[in-house]
Amino acid sequence: MKHPKSAAINDLDALFSFAQAPTIIRTHRSFHKRPGTTAMNDTVSLKTILQEIAETLKITRPLTILDVETTGLSPKTDRIVQISFSTVTPSKEVSTHTRLINPEMPIPEATTAIHGITDADVEHEPTFKTIAKSLAESLRGHDFIGYNFRFDQGMLNAEFERTAVPSPVVDTAVIDPLRLWQHLETRTLSDAVERFYGTKPENAHRADVDVDSTARAFVGQLRTNKLPLSIQDLHNITQPRGWLDPDGKIIWRGGAARLNFGKYNGRTLQEIRNQDSGYFKFILKKDFSTEVKAIITAAVEDVYPAAPSHVDNE
Repeated sequence: MKHPKSAAINDLDALFSFAQAPTIIRTHRSFHKRPGTTAMNDTVSLKTILQEIAETLKITRPLTILDVETTGLSPKTDRIVQISFSTVTPSKEVSTHTRLINPEMPIPEATTAIHGITDADVEHEPTFKTIAKSLAESLRGHDFIGYNFRFDQGMLNAEFERTAVPSPVVDTAVIDPLRLWQHLETRTLSDAVERFYGTKPENAHRADVDVDSTARAFVGQLRTNKLPLSIQDLHNITQPRGWLDPDGKIIWRGGAARLNFGKYNGRTLQEIRNQDSGYFKFILKKDFSTEVKAIITAAVEDVYPAAPSHVDNE
C-alpha cells in the first residue's frame, strides 16, 4: 500500500480520513473555568454556534473558520504542520476537518513547545503538495473567519504558490475577530473566549481548538449588538482602510493604488511603471505576499486595482 503522501489526494473525505490518531482529530474541548464568572453556556456545540452565525449574518456563501499551525512565522521559509477548518453553508449544514501535514522539514523544539506537534506526529502524514488541489477545491468560493487571519492567510497563500495551485483565500471576504476586538476592546483569543464563557481553552495553539475558540469568540461578539450583521460590513471593519493586500504594502489613496513601502512609497503604480518598470521586477523576485505579486504582475501589463469596497473612490 502506498504511503498517503506519495500521490495527490483529490477527495476531501479521503484527505481527512487516514491516520486519524487522537492527536490529529479531537472532538472534545477542555476549558479552565474561572471561579465566580457568569458566562454563556460553554457546552453548546460548535455546530450550533456556526448555525447561529449563519442565521445571524444571513450568509449567502459558505462561511469557514480556519486555523493553521506551522513550523515558524515566515511564509517563505516555514511550513504548515496542521490545518483545521469548520464550514457552515447558507442551508446551515456544518462540516469540520482537521489533519496534520508533513512539512518536509524539522519542527523546531521551541515551536513544538507552543502547539505540541512533533516530528514524529507528522512523519507519516501527507505533504501540502499532496493535498493542495483537494484542499483548494473544498475552500474555493468561501468567506473566512480567522483570529489574526493575516498570518494564516499568508502561510496558506505561500504553500499554494509553491504547489502552483491557485489559492482559495484571495479575493474573498475575511472577518478577523482580533480586529473586531480592537474595534470593541483589546483582547487575545483566550481572553475573548473567557470574556463570554468564563473559561479559557486548554490546548490553545492546536488548530482544531483555535477554530472552536474563534467561533465562540465571534458569536459572543455578535451577541453584543455592537457590530453590523453582514459579511461585507464585518469584512470592512477588519480590513485596514485602503489596504489592497493583507500586509498593507499596496494601498488605495487619492483615487489610485500606491506603494506603501520602499523608495517609491506613496507613488502610484502607474507612475512607477512609466518611470521605473524595473522596480516591479525587483518586487516580484522578493519575499512578498501572493496578493502583492498578483497586483504588481497586473501593473506590469498596465492593469491596476479598482477602489476597494471599504473606501471612497476619491
